[in-house]
Amino acid sequence: MKHNQSWFLAIVIVLLLFFIFFMPSVGIHMRELLGPQTTVPSDAEQLATENGLLAAQLAKLTVVANELPSSTPDTVRAMVYSEYPFNFKGEMTINAGVDEGIAGNDAVLFEGNLLGVVAESSAHSSVVQTIFDPNFRLPVRIGQAGYDALLAGGSYPMLQSIAKTASVSANDIVYSAGSPAPYATPIGKIASVALAPNNLFKTASLLLPYDVGTVQAVEIIRQ
Repeated sequence: MKHNQSWFLAIVIVLLLFFIFFMPSVGIHMRELLGPQTTVPSDAEQLATENGLLAAQLAKLTVVANELPSSTPDTVRAMVYSEYPFNFKGEMTINAGVDEGIAGNDAVLFEGNLLGVVAESSAHSSVVQTIFDPNFRLPVRIGQAGYDALLAGGSYPMLQSIAKTASVSANDIVYSAGSPAPYATPIGKIASVALAPNNLFKTASLLLPYDVGTVQAVEIIRQ
């Protein structure tokens, strides 16, 4: 009797191995019947997860390549956290902080143009005060003659305190002339010039070379 049972068990094992290796779908069902069921991710699920991670990394690297120049020892690249659907232009949060060498008042650039300065930093993130903040102020100069002006931040940044005698006009370049921004960092161009309400100075509106709502990567100039 025991001999017959041994032969029967051997035949069952051989058949099970045959189904597992040569008829996988049948083998899977047999294993489910003969043993405890466990949930194992399929190859397709694992590949889908890996592809999703790779796609996210590729998107990030594409943004960095498109929006940032080559890094230098004095600069740090950082990505801008999305604040959609609020998108406050006056400040933004980036994914670099003290541990990456970022400190308060470091200048923040987008495609080589001054975007703002670091207001505060934590270990791996920082808050940037942009030129669209109404409290932002920075001495600047205009054109090849270097006429002095004050950049006043806001939803539409303006140039104030331009000398009434200054010969400035549309398309004149505007660049930084005060700390913490590196000297002569471009900011934009003059869009139009008008006389200030007090008739003592001129004011000018700015034409910026970017849309702040589309900024996804920035460059921080470490002091």
